[in-house]
Amino acid sequence: MNTNKRKTDDLYTYMKFRGDLDLKNHPLNEVDALIFSELSYIQFENIVPGVEEKGSISLKEAAQKYVLKEGKESIFYARYEKLLEKMAQCPRYAELQLSNYVSVVEQENRQQFSAIHIQINPFLTFIAFRGTDETLVGWREDFNMSYMMPVPAQISAVDYVNKTTKGLFQKYYIGGHSKGGNLAIYASVFCDSGVQNNIKEVYNFDGPGFHKKIADNDSYLKIKERIHSFVPEASVVGMLMEHEEEYQVVKSYEIALMQHEGLTWSVDGTKFEKVDSTDEFSTGISSILRNWLERADYKERKVMVDTLFDIWEIGGIRSVLDFKDLTVHSTTAMVKAAATLPKEQREIINHLIKMWIAESKKTVVNAIKEESTINFYI
Repeated sequence: MNTNKRKTDDLYTYMKFRGDLDLKNHPLNEVDALIFSELSYIQFENIVPGVEEKGSISLKEAAQKYVLKEGKESIFYARYEKLLEKMAQCPRYAELQLSNYVSVVEQENRQQFSAIHIQINPFLTFIAFRGTDETLVGWREDFNMSYMMPVPAQISAVDYVNKTTKGLFQKYYIGGHSKGGNLAIYASVFCDSGVQNNIKEVYNFDGPGFHKKIADNDSYLKIKERIHSFVPEASVVGMLMEHEEEYQVVKSYEIALMQHEGLTWSVDGTKFEKVDSTDEFSTGISSILRNWLERADYKERKVMVDTLFDIWEIGGIRSVLDFKDLTVHSTTAMVKAAATLPKEQREIINHLIKMWIAESKKTVVNAIKEESTINFYI
């Protein structure tokens, strides 16, 4: 990673210089869409009215109530808390009305789903779907997409859009980051035709693709030209399965899998800073996964996913944050369980780990070079 890379503008720079420009005279753009999508990660329980409730609350007031909220969530959400704070300070966003909040995590049904309405004006609303959170349930549902369609969250997304837009005379933007981007596209394809006709744009930020048969759906073809997909240079999640719509590649100041976080993406004015293609890390991992998915039937994919997540559960993993607190006992248990995997599946996992280690080593070397250069000039 070079020092110049970290000097690029990001979402916070964008808010600093454009946060005073109202959305009426300076309409929503792709950067705003990512900011709204990232906002959906905030856990607004008992702050933003739910689907069955009436009314709304301004973003500024929601931010004030959130600060006073007891029992704050895990460190996973800290980055989004900062985003909420900065948005509340921007005239561009402060008075936007939030409503129709829903958040569901169901262990039994293996579903993690959340969404929110962000009303821009009485005739225009942004519907944002939350991506995968830190729960293992959410990540398992993502992997389930490799062999199952629809997954529970996709069904919930369609129901949510149909229910929360019923009887309203508005236009809509729909978007989301990670799995939220996938849900945004899926809901836009399969929602009621009357709602689909009122969708202005759909934004997918590094969300996984779909099975090939989605592309042949008439409803998909109707919405396709309104879908805008973006992935970072080192995209992995966004390269999963098929993307029939075109996608643009965005620069990020982070490395490897950390580029998945949209808060690290580079901004140039009212657009993202683009590059021509994804990098070797993304291409390599995507190739490994795609090759295996092409050879494996749905039953084999299911076995692979179930085995992988069962191994993690054996190790006491319930959240991605649990990986940092693994004990010797739990690690040993997972290693023993992994040894039972078929040879091909073990090789796939080993390939992914080796590529990640190689990329990490490369980053450390670059960081040392940067440090040396910085110290020299100091």
